[in-house]
Amino acid sequence: MLNKLIRTTLFNPMQAAEQIVSFGIKREVLWMALALAAVLNALVFSLAFQAAPPVPTEGLAPQEAEYAEFMMRFLGSPAFVSVAVVLSLVVSVFTFHWAALILKGQGQLTDVLAIVTWWQFLVLASGIALIIVSLLAPLLASYMSLIVNIWEFFILSGLISGVHRFAHPLKGLAAIVLSLMIMVIAVMFLLTLIALFGPIGAPNV
Repeated sequence: MLNKLIRTTLFNPMQAAEQIVSFGIKREVLWMALALAAVLNALVFSLAFQAAPPVPTEGLAPQEAEYAEFMMRFLGSPAFVSVAVVLSLVVSVFTFHWAALILKGQGQLTDVLAIVTWWQFLVLASGIALIIVSLLAPLLASYMSLIVNIWEFFILSGLISGVHRFAHPLKGLAAIVLSLMIMVIAVMFLLTLIALFGPIGAPNV
């Protein structure tokens, strides 16, 4: 059953979305599964980052070198990366759902949560496979990584289209793009609020 679902997801994600929704998994279980997938993905990413050659900071300006060192520490920490991935996935579930509703989608939030959780476990499997390939053939892994990323994007578009009963995967792609726009606008709004109210109460120099 699992092998059939994986095969259907790879080549017909819209149909796979219907199968995933039909399982009727409770929302609480899905949230825990999503958190687990996020943490496992973060661990794989951190291990791969730590195994990669260090990024040279020679020749950079002091501020640039400090920022590069901070990012290397952050990306090399499984705990920090896990928190970032969990938060980004939670936000993505809501924005994917809202964007699809704007495009006249008919799915439920729990359905979107289910397909994003399943998609994350597929991303985890592909990430582990790419790490194994990179140990044997680094150049091949770099080409495979590009193909895998495109395929994962295609799968996510199809899953969203299937959940929201869109007629074509391109509408799922439109929902992803719209959700990214929503997130960008939200971040800009938060930064604007910080800029407006941040100086209040600051001591005069």
